[in-house]
Amino acid sequence: AACTMLSSGLLPMLLVLTVLELSWSLSDEEKKIILDEHNKYRSQVVPPARAMMKMTWDKELEDLAQSYAKKCIWDHNKERGRRGENLFAMAPTLELEFAVEDWNAEEKFYNLTTSTCVPGQMCGHYTQVVWSDTHQIGCGANFCEKIDGIETENMHLLVCNYYPPGNMKGKKPYVEGPSCTKCPLGTVCVNNLCGE
Repeated sequence: AACTMLSSGLLPMLLVLTVLELSWSLSDEEKKIILDEHNKYRSQVVPPARAMMKMTWDKELEDLAQSYAKKCIWDHNKERGRRGENLFAMAPTLELEFAVEDWNAEEKFYNLTTSTCVPGQMCGHYTQVVWSDTHQIGCGANFCEKIDGIETENMHLLVCNYYPPGNMKGKKPYVEGPSCTKCPLGTVCVNNLCGE
């Protein structure tokens, strides 16, 4: 999906109030679904990763993502600092498993050996999901009557932020090799992931 810049200009006060009244945040169960889905796909990468970190939930990243989701913009947050970010929009309901599955599905367009993506396709959501050094995630969601940059109305916007960020130029998302053979000192291997 193409991203567009947010045009400057104030939304009518009525719209702002309506959006705020309809806003909601993820439940603990929903956060667990997002986290578990990320770790599931990370543990199943092919070829296997020799040092894939297990992700944990981070409240600071969640707060950043939630505040940005409330803005209802289909473009990346320019003020997220050194944090990765994935966006997903869906109507009429937000299916969290499907969102992470959709990001991971870009795997079919990505070649780990050459670190290339099929021309005309997107791979950045997938590479962030399986970026081996990323070990913290926090997400936020919001119901938006109108998302700036998307024609369809009444959609749910999901924003996930990651630390450390993935998609660093010149780097592969992970180094292939037997699972957990290069886990950092002080971590243990569980389900092909290096965790605390």
